[in-house]
Amino acid sequence: MISRFRENPNHSPSLSPAATPFQLSLGEWPRTARPAPIPNCARQLCATVSVMCSPFFGTWYSAGMSVAEPIFLRPVRRKLLADARGRVLFIGLGPGHDIGYLPVEVTSIAAVEPNPIMRSTALARARRHGIALEIHDAYAENLPFPDAEFDTVVLPMVLCSVRDMAAALAEVRRVLRPGGQVLVLEHVHAGDDGLLNRAIGFTQDAMERPWMALADGCHPNRRTREALRDAAFDTSGLHRVIPRLLPPTPMTILLVGRALPMAA
Repeated sequence: MISRFRENPNHSPSLSPAATPFQLSLGEWPRTARPAPIPNCARQLCATVSVMCSPFFGTWYSAGMSVAEPIFLRPVRRKLLADARGRVLFIGLGPGHDIGYLPVEVTSIAAVEPNPIMRSTALARARRHGIALEIHDAYAENLPFPDAEFDTVVLPMVLCSVRDMAAALAEVRRVLRPGGQVLVLEHVHAGDDGLLNRAIGFTQDAMERPWMALADGCHPNRRTREALRDAAFDTSGLHRVIPRLLPPTPMTILLVGRALPMAA
């Protein structure tokens, strides 16, 4: 159940100097520490790897999620999606794990997913569940829906991969009905609060380019809460979740909860 997770809405999880075995080697990790710039040759190599890996990403991602779901994601999704209602839009549905957790208050389900392998996997999952799913080959920055169309928009680990977070979140606001909500499940940057978070954040920044190449443009270091605030969403309903069964890593720091559009 969800009790397997640590949740704290007030601050980022961190270790005190006395609690970490790395104090002598890491010391007080500087808040301003940043990885060295990547040489042009490394950028070119990452670009080449990205082109080679992109066609296979849908298969890798679906396989990885099949492992992650029972280990720690399932209770997080179930708790989050229990609040979905009305007309629901999933942006970046992926292989469709979310659709099985929707409550009876949901009246229709639409989705955008640009990856063809994930689209076919999601449609197959919807058929197995007997769920009517309208899915489009489209991107978050240009949603194929009219204004004020949805009561709930779900962001299931998608803002890490969009090219323009500001444009994507502007589209989210556009398609939300008055009184609508955004349900968020994203992996995020560790932040700058505490020794452990700064060390993980440094690692996330350092691995950004190679990770993007292997993971079809996924950024391991997006500051998603800040982006939502900049897009005029109330983020007080979002909290950090770290699975207890896994060590803190660049990919297991989650931002979960409900964001509400603030008045313009």
